[in-house]
Amino acid sequence: QIGDPIQEKKVADLVLAARDEGLYHAITDCGAGGLSSAVGEMGAALGVRVELERVPLKYPGLEPWEIWLSEAQERMVLAVPPDRWERLAELARLYRVEAVRIGRFEASGRLVVEAGGRAVADLAMDFVHGGWPRRERRAEWRPPRLARARFEPGPELLPALLAHPNLRSREALVRRYDHLVQGGTAGGPLVGAADHGPADAAVLVPQEVQGEDPPAAALAVGLATGLYPVDPYLMAFMALDEAVRNLVAVGADPDRIAVLDNFSWGDPNLPDRLGGLVRASQGLYDAALRYGTPFVSGKDSLNNEYTDARGVRHAIPGTLVVSGLGRLARASEAQSLDLKRPGDPVWLVGATGRALAGSHAGALAGLPVTAGGLPVFDERAPDWMRALHRAIRAGWVRAVHDLSEGGLALAAAEMAIAGRLGLDLDPARAPVVEALSEAELLFSESPSRFLVEVDPAHEAEFAALFEGRPAARVGRVTPEPELRLGSWRWPLETLERAWRGELAPDPRPHRPAPEPYAAPAVRRTPPRAAVLFAPGTNRDGDARIALERAGARPERVPLSELEPRDLAAFDLLLLPGGFSYGDDLGAGKVWALELRDRFGEAVDAFVAAGKPVLGICNGFQALVKAGFLPGGSGPPAVTLAPNASGRFETRWVWLEPEPGAACPFVAGLSAPLYVPVAHGEGRLAVRDAEALGRLEAAGQVALRYARPGGGEPVYPFDPNGSAGHVAGLCNPAGNVLGLMPHPEDHVFSWQHPRAHRGERGFDGLALFRRLVEHA
Repeated sequence: QIGDPIQEKKVADLVLAARDEGLYHAITDCGAGGLSSAVGEMGAALGVRVELERVPLKYPGLEPWEIWLSEAQERMVLAVPPDRWERLAELARLYRVEAVRIGRFEASGRLVVEAGGRAVADLAMDFVHGGWPRRERRAEWRPPRLARARFEPGPELLPALLAHPNLRSREALVRRYDHLVQGGTAGGPLVGAADHGPADAAVLVPQEVQGEDPPAAALAVGLATGLYPVDPYLMAFMALDEAVRNLVAVGADPDRIAVLDNFSWGDPNLPDRLGGLVRASQGLYDAALRYGTPFVSGKDSLNNEYTDARGVRHAIPGTLVVSGLGRLARASEAQSLDLKRPGDPVWLVGATGRALAGSHAGALAGLPVTAGGLPVFDERAPDWMRALHRAIRAGWVRAVHDLSEGGLALAAAEMAIAGRLGLDLDPARAPVVEALSEAELLFSESPSRFLVEVDPAHEAEFAALFEGRPAARVGRVTPEPELRLGSWRWPLETLERAWRGELAPDPRPHRPAPEPYAAPAVRRTPPRAAVLFAPGTNRDGDARIALERAGARPERVPLSELEPRDLAAFDLLLLPGGFSYGDDLGAGKVWALELRDRFGEAVDAFVAAGKPVLGICNGFQALVKAGFLPGGSGPPAVTLAPNASGRFETRWVWLEPEPGAACPFVAGLSAPLYVPVAHGEGRLAVRDAEALGRLEAAGQVALRYARPGGGEPVYPFDPNGSAGHVAGLCNPAGNVLGLMPHPEDHVFSWQHPRAHRGERGFDGLALFRRLVEHA
């Protein structure tokens, strides 16, 4: 099962294109069991006949049963009406995907598999899906003895929790993955004043509905492995509860949530392993009924065991991740956890009990894993989650965060760190189900709770809504950079350093946002723009939307179907980002070879005619390595090399237009751009200082990385260490522009990473409108 992300992208593109044309009416992937489960499940109510010799093989010599059961990746099975097969085959050639007919569905009620002209399987579908005798296994689970111990930590516990590997900032890992691809991120994994706080969930807008204020989907996970040795039932219930409350915290409707279960477990043939699995399944079942969350899919990985040096067999701790998917009516309703304004009241929603068993706080304080009290799941929780959702939709809430690991103390610290504001809370005001000490109130991990910053203008309505529900005002937001929780207090700098290792730089602008750049004058015929894409390109859709929004008429054009003579029919050419051909020979290298060898003369003519060309990220890399940028004769003076950090970088950056740039798309920009980068090889490297000087003198440096407020844009403001902090280059004539950042991923206000804080402007749409003006 060796994955191939480039093939996966090609298959996904084909499936979406076929979906849009209505070329199939059923689909499933070849997962566990390969064709046997995919085809067998699709034909369960009808019947199916499969010819295995038609199945494409990676290598010869496979037996029929191996072909039938193979779990090779990146394969989909589609039910295609006969009159639509030729069009699907045509699309498959267009997207460079191998597509074959391997059989047909038929009203036989049988599963027939043929190989070499003979049947190797012929079974009644009723038998396949209902005729097998149920296996019986022995399952055992014995509840552990609950321990007793006093929980009396000191203030040092909170910094220790923030520094714990399971709880500390994951920013260094998050930024190594492109979480902004397809331009649909309305709420990313990092939020707050410095884009460094931990989001409860991601909020995503599919490209099919992107607009000014579109509907959105929220994606979250729940995990409570600390409770596994206490009771797998509690672990499972808590995991689903956390997934749901994470979704509700970002604004998702609690009545429109679906979930998936993801089990990693030991050998289910052993009674104790199976007993824990059964117990977890019972907890998951009860939690799903409590919250009304249907399971739309799931996955399991069993038999995760090893034998130690003494020959003793061990299973991994049973682990359950619950993934949740929710819906927001509008992207503008998405919430974040960072505190917004000093003086705002802060409410705690949900009841607190003694729930420290299996907790991180208990472990750091020296409690036995079964000591400290068990979580109790309140039947009223769905009701108060619905009430919170109503308050969010009404606009009464400014920030909200769920309480999970570390309880109230950790949630308050994360909100304060992310918002760079203080908090003064009195935990004694919290709604409780039993008498608790101050430390227990601060670190209890009771489920279904939220810390909410409320707009003071609507606090009366908020209070009336929660009348009769477990909710109370527990404090307020303060301007002082200090967290005060009852008798305990900590400087925010101490907490942020414990959690993150260092203070995050401030990315906020030091000037007001300019007025939006005026849209181009309406033309009778909008300029026709070609958005090229190759296998592995993944931002062609983003670019298409940006061009369309800027007034062009974009078309996604696969290189496989483009002839050199076709280029002349377009007014504008755009090479988007991604990993063309997997970047197997280097970033953009294969694409560059194809551009130069197949399209060199056509592109030269396109450029000579003065038509605009824009290369973004991988497209910029291809233009440079094909010699179209920076242009001119002689050996290459520049290239794009691996980032100075030695790793992939995803973050938002400021771009300052270069005064005197020869590029007219940039010369008319009156303000910097605030756009994301997502690359591993974006460092502009020059042959020598004189080469950079010549580019600057010729006006070919178009954009540079900048630091808000001025000063040297050291890392992370310059995310890759480019020579001269250059982010974009143009050719001598100025009509070919390449840049590593992604202006196409900031053309709507909700794409701004701090839109939740009311920040707007400095978007990439201004560049696209200038581009379209010159087409």
